[in-house]
Amino acid sequence: MPSKDSSSLKVADPGALFSGRIGQTLPESTPSWSPRLGAPQGSPNIIVILLDDLGFSDFGCYGGEIHTPNIDRLAAQGLRYTHYTTVPMCTPARAALLTGKNPHSVGCGWLTHNDPGYPGYRGEISKDAPLMSELLREQGWSTMALGKWHNTYDRNLHSAADNSGWPLQRGFDRFYGFMGAETSYYQPDRMLEGNQLSQVDGYPEGYFAPDDYTSRAIAWIAENRASAPDKPFFTYLAFQSPHTPHQAKPEDQAKYRGVYEAGWDALRLARFERQRAMGLIEPNAVLPPRNPGIPEWATLPTEQKELYARYMACYAGLVDNVDQNVGRLLAFLEKSGQLDNTLIMITSDNGANSIGGPTGVMNLQDRRQGFPEDAALVRRLVETNAVGNDATYAAYPSGWSQLSNTPYRFYKRTPMAGGIRVPFVVHWPQGLADPGGLRSQWIHVTDVLPTLLDLTGGNYPQVHNGYRTRHMDGKSFAASLHQLDAPVQRQRQYYELQGNRGYISGEWKIVSLQPPLQPLDLNNWMLFHIASDPTEVQDLAASQPEVLQRLMAEFEAEATANYVYPIDNRDDRRAITLPPHELAQALLPRDFYRESEAIPGVTVSPMIADRNFVLRAQFDWRTGDEGVIVAMGDHFSGMVLFVMDGALHFTYQLWYRPIELIPILLTPGTQDFVLNYRALGNRQGQGHFTLNGQVVAAGADLSPTMVRLPSGGLSVGINKRRAISERYADRGAFRYSGQIDRVRLEPGDQPADSPMVLDEAAVQARLRAMARQN
Repeated sequence: MPSKDSSSLKVADPGALFSGRIGQTLPESTPSWSPRLGAPQGSPNIIVILLDDLGFSDFGCYGGEIHTPNIDRLAAQGLRYTHYTTVPMCTPARAALLTGKNPHSVGCGWLTHNDPGYPGYRGEISKDAPLMSELLREQGWSTMALGKWHNTYDRNLHSAADNSGWPLQRGFDRFYGFMGAETSYYQPDRMLEGNQLSQVDGYPEGYFAPDDYTSRAIAWIAENRASAPDKPFFTYLAFQSPHTPHQAKPEDQAKYRGVYEAGWDALRLARFERQRAMGLIEPNAVLPPRNPGIPEWATLPTEQKELYARYMACYAGLVDNVDQNVGRLLAFLEKSGQLDNTLIMITSDNGANSIGGPTGVMNLQDRRQGFPEDAALVRRLVETNAVGNDATYAAYPSGWSQLSNTPYRFYKRTPMAGGIRVPFVVHWPQGLADPGGLRSQWIHVTDVLPTLLDLTGGNYPQVHNGYRTRHMDGKSFAASLHQLDAPVQRQRQYYELQGNRGYISGEWKIVSLQPPLQPLDLNNWMLFHIASDPTEVQDLAASQPEVLQRLMAEFEAEATANYVYPIDNRDDRRAITLPPHELAQALLPRDFYRESEAIPGVTVSPMIADRNFVLRAQFDWRTGDEGVIVAMGDHFSGMVLFVMDGALHFTYQLWYRPIELIPILLTPGTQDFVLNYRALGNRQGQGHFTLNGQVVAAGADLSPTMVRLPSGGLSVGINKRRAISERYADRGAFRYSGQIDRVRLEPGDQPADSPMVLDEAAVQARLRAMARQN
C-alpha cells in the first residue's frame, strides 16, 4: 500500500479541533463549534444525464426525427457541443466520465466482466482515482446515482464480495439501479437500493425502469430540498436507454409506426441535411457511403422492411421515453424553484451499437448463446405486436445504427467517429452567457470532471482515502460556457477498445481496426485529415507517411503510459473467463437455501456453462403443496423445478422452445430430486433424472447446452420476475408452500471441444501458441 502523506491527512481528534476554553465547570469554560462542511453559497445543483448507445443524430436538436422536445428545450436554452468525444464502450466511458482519467489508467480498458491479469483491464476503477461523487460530496453536495452502474468487477457483485467498488462506497449517498451491463426494462434483474437487493418478487403491469429511476430522482431531490434547502445536490441519472434489449412501451412505439418504412438511406440523408442547416456539422462534411455490410434499403424484400421498421420504432420509443422523463424532471425543478441554478449535462456513453448485425435480432440472448433465429417465430411475434415487450430481447439492424450515428462512420467499439462522437448538451440558466448557442471546441469525456471542479471551486486532492492520486487527464472547458471563441484546451487523445485503436493529434487522426479473433495487424493504420474530412472518408496513410509515423509514435507513448498494452481483440467470450484463483473458487460445489437472496448469474453461470453438473433438491411435500423448488436463469434461458397438481415438473427453457420433463406424481414425505447433466460435446447435452433414488428419466435430450444465464441467477423456493415456465405464468412468484431443506449444485468437467473455456491463463497460453504458429 502506498505510504500516507502526513501533511495531507485529515484531523478528526475532537480535542485538536477545539478552539474554545475548557475549565473544570461550565462557567469557567467557553464553547466552540467547528463549521460544518458546506458548499459555497449559491453553488449550483448538478445533474449528469447519461444515455447508453445513443448516436450523434438521435435527438431532434442534433438532426433526428425522434420526438425529443424536452431535450430540445434544454438545447434551445443552453449549449450544444458539436465536437464532444467519448470512449466507445460502456464501462471505460463511465470510468472516464466519473474520474476525469483515461480508462485504461484506472484499470477499466474493457468491461467489468473479465480480468486478464494486466493493469489496464482489472474491470473496476482503481482506488487512487477519486470519483466525481466523492469529490463533490467532500465539498458539501448531496450525491445520488440512479440506473446503470457497470463499474464494478463482476466477481464483486455477490452479497459476500468486496463491495468497495459499489456506488455507496464510491461517494454516493444513495443508489437505486442495477450493477451490470443491461437488463429488462419491464422486469429488471437484481436491482439494488443502496447496498441491498430490492425486495421485489415481480413488477406490476405498466412498470418501466426509466420511469422508476426518474420518479426516485425527483423524490430524492425533493427530500434534499425539504431537509437541507441550502445544500446543493449532484444527481447521476444513468439511463440504460437505448441500450439493448430494445424494449419500448406500445404507446411510444406507436408514435413511429409509418415513419421508418421510409428506410435508413432516405432518413440518413434527411438527418444529414438538417444537421447542415442547423450548423451542427462542418460545411465541408460529406455523407459517407453506407458502412460495409449495410444493404441498400430499396433492395430489401417488403417483409424485411416491415420487420426492420418495427425494430427502429422500438428504438425510437426508448429515446422518446427518456425525453418524457427529462420533461418530468424539468417540471419538478421548475416547480421547486431550482431549475435556474441547476447545471444539467446530457450525453451518451458511446455511439450507437451494431450488435444486431445486418438483420437485427428478436432475441439477442439467443444469438449470444449461438442459437439460430426461428423466422416463423419472429413473424408470429411481429403479427401479435410482441416486438419490444418483455418476451423479446431485440436489437435493431446495423443499418439503423448507421442512421443513429449520422453523419459518421462505424459504431460503438471502434474509435471511428460513429463510435466516439455523441451529443453533449449543457443547460444552466444562471451560468451560461449564450443560450441556444453552439460550441465547436473539441472536448472529451475526461474533461467533464475538471470542468465541474473548476465551476464549483473544488480541488483535486493529492491523497484520497489514504491513496496517493495521480493527475486528471481531462482539461476544463468552463471558459467555453461563456465564450464562443474560448481557446481549445485539448489537442490530442488516444483511444483503444477491444483491439481497435485510434489517436487524434490536432487536425490529424489515425485508426486501426482489428476484427475479433483474427491475427493482430498492428500496422494497418488509416490516416484522416479531420479538419478537411470530418466524416473520415479519405484514407491518406499512403500519401502522408511522415504524418502517419509521427502519430503512430505519439500513440505508442500514450498507450504505454496509460496501460493500454497488451492489445486484446477477443470477442465477448472473454467475458466468461476467470483468473485461475477465481476459477477454482467459482467451481466449488455450493449449497443454496431459500432463506438466501437470489444468487447472481455471474456466480452460477460458470457452474453450468457447457459442462457436466449435478443439481440436487431436497424438500418435503404434503398434499396440496405447490410452487417453485429451484429456478435458474429466466424465460430466455433457464431451468426450473416446480410442483403443481400433485406432480413434480421440470422445464429446460430455451425461449419459446421449452423441453418439459413428463410430470412425476409425488407421494407425501421427504423428496430427493437429482438431475445429472452430461455435456456431450458439440453443445449437446443429456439429463439423467432420479427421484428418491429411482430413475424417472434417463438420457433425456437437453440440448443445446447453456453457456450463460443472462439474468435471474438462482433462487430457491421462488421464481421472481417473469415465469421461466408458462405453466405457472399466472401464479406470480409461485412460492413453494412446503419445506425445502437445500439445493446443491456440483459442477463437473467440460467436453474437450467446448468453446466456453473458463481458465483465462489457459486461453492466453493457447493464443501465444497460435501466434507462434502464425
